[in-house]
Amino acid sequence: MFLKMSVTGNMSRGSSLTERLLNTLNLSDAEMEPTGFESKMLESELYCGDEFVEFHTGFKVFHGYFSIIVCLFGIITNILNIIVLTRKDMISPTNAILTGLAVADMLVMLDYLPFSVHTYILIKYETHEEHFAYHWTLLILFHAHFSVVCHTISIGLTITLAVWRYIAVSLPNKNREWCNMERARIAIVSSYLFPLVFCIPVYLTFSIHSQLKTDPIAGHLYEIFVIDISDVALAHHGLLRTINFWVYSVIVKLVPCVALTLLSLSLIVALYRANERKIKLVNRANSESDQRACDRTTRMLLAVLLLFLITEFPQGIFALLSGVLGDAFFRTCYQNFGEMMDILALINSAINFILYCTMSRQFRQTFNRLFKPRILNNWIAIPQDPHTQATTCV
Repeated sequence: MFLKMSVTGNMSRGSSLTERLLNTLNLSDAEMEPTGFESKMLESELYCGDEFVEFHTGFKVFHGYFSIIVCLFGIITNILNIIVLTRKDMISPTNAILTGLAVADMLVMLDYLPFSVHTYILIKYETHEEHFAYHWTLLILFHAHFSVVCHTISIGLTITLAVWRYIAVSLPNKNREWCNMERARIAIVSSYLFPLVFCIPVYLTFSIHSQLKTDPIAGHLYEIFVIDISDVALAHHGLLRTINFWVYSVIVKLVPCVALTLLSLSLIVALYRANERKIKLVNRANSESDQRACDRTTRMLLAVLLLFLITEFPQGIFALLSGVLGDAFFRTCYQNFGEMMDILALINSAINFILYCTMSRQFRQTFNRLFKPRILNNWIAIPQDPHTQATTCV
């Protein structure tokens, strides 16, 4: 990716790119020639040492192939998630939200797949002119915008999931009233539509520009197309660029992470108190089975939330530091961990299927009923537990 920017005060190239062009464009592949000012700044302000550069160089060698494998795996598993979670006996408000989350995760990986092939694989076989052709640059710009929208959808659905699970555990008497299917549909539709409007500053910040280059061997001129900061974003001393940074790096990243951390801790406390209440129940014979199903569901959703936090918190902190500390931190630290954070985000989008199979008995039963070859039923019996119904707790 070729990106041509300039440093303006403390709002660095990295932060103005809205977290590595919204955390999707791998600027490590860019041909960004530092200006004299930037060179002096980089020499005087090295926040991370050479060992991080070596790590980045070594990791980037196989990142493209690894990300393609993760994307293919994630696309398949999220399709399976959607199929299983939409079966008649699996329908519930929480499972509807999980289905919406699976669709968003699948779209992220469908989008990242051609981006990874172009950025990490085809670059080895294409000429400079071919790599920066207009259709490829348009693909990258679409990738930047589309992935941010899908990522924002995932954040909204994850927060909704955490809030609803907290209500189910701490206020079980209000759960069916407050968290019904109709409100689940409203939450899902809102989570998908709101980011389309919320990310308008992102759409306006970047645009495609053409440049003329000279072939060093043949000596002829050829045209390439690059992604650059738009004129709209540069107007009024980069006001839109600044707004974009704070909206995406802070509001969309750090605020949800802090909220999810507090909700997860509250959910753990609520789960502990619910277990204490369970012990005091008079009719334990009937209630303990249902409660165990609820506990398993809550722990599974907690695992989903914690994995989300593990991948999101570092990105938000790195983006914030890039804006506060400037271009030197972005170049010497953030840029060297870009691919690593990308692959963690992809793994997070692909791993939910494994969590569901590991921690949800009803998910396993439904999956086996749908996909296990019928001939195996003669040798392998699937234990049926009538109390492990997602609709009773989820």
